[in-house]
Amino acid sequence: MRKFENLRYLPLRPKGSTFDKRIGPMDWVIFAILLLYALIIIYPFYNALLISISPESVYLNTPFLLYPKEITWDNYATVFHSASLWSGVRVTLLLLFVGTAYQLFFTVITGYALSRNKWVGKNFVMNMILVTMFFGGGLIPYYYLIKNLGLYNQIWVMIIPGAIDTYNMLLMRNYFASLPPDLEESAKIDGANDIQIFFKVYLPMALPMLATVGLFFAVGNWNSWYNAMLFIEEPSYKPLQLVLREMITTSSSSIETLGQKVVYSEGLTMASVFFSIVPMMCFYPFLQKFFVKGLVVGAIKG
Repeated sequence: MRKFENLRYLPLRPKGSTFDKRIGPMDWVIFAILLLYALIIIYPFYNALLISISPESVYLNTPFLLYPKEITWDNYATVFHSASLWSGVRVTLLLLFVGTAYQLFFTVITGYALSRNKWVGKNFVMNMILVTMFFGGGLIPYYYLIKNLGLYNQIWVMIIPGAIDTYNMLLMRNYFASLPPDLEESAKIDGANDIQIFFKVYLPMALPMLATVGLFFAVGNWNSWYNAMLFIEEPSYKPLQLVLREMITTSSSSIETLGQKVVYSEGLTMASVFFSIVPMMCFYPFLQKFFVKGLVVGAIKG
């Protein structure tokens, strides 16, 4: 054993090897390129924030701001004092929680059912679902379908038609299909039925993918406005994004007045944009690790 005592004093890397330089010139070049790319992506958001808190005179003189020369909160005051804004927030929160849970439930159970090996009509159902990714009935038939179902001017028109998203369902199906089938056989030997196998065996293993798909649905519901624009006339049923859209499109191209203060349309637009994106920006970091893990798992196992 004595001849091995001095091995711990040997260097982990050979002296003079390339491993001695952890950061080389090429690493700095790549870092500089990525930093420049990040600044190019971040600056439009930063510039939009500066426009939203700057008076019109500052914006007209320097549209591409680097720092706030003068700050005003009149644009945000206009947004927050809108009569229909908080009604839109309530509708959007309903879509965010109820709609996301509704879509996630049907998407997951459909993906799980289509991942099972043997049942009659599986291929036919799968092909019919795949057809919807490439062909649609068109806007006019869709409009008459909503009218005949009694969903016109109802808040549920923004929830019920979107029960299953085909792409997200395929992600869930591929993930469930990639799990070992021995798990199901072992659970059946222990006396578990199909529902118990789904909820107690497969569903806990799919949490990263659930978080990923759930985040997709949550962002989609937060940004939802198209169905409301087509089918909603009642102002109290309009979601936040549609309310903000109407605030921007109905504002004058030059200025608006808030009391004795001047509010210009570009500043109002940017304030509306930030009011709508900040909640999702705050919510995303809490699910980022699940989101990244789910994408990696889906890319490898899908």
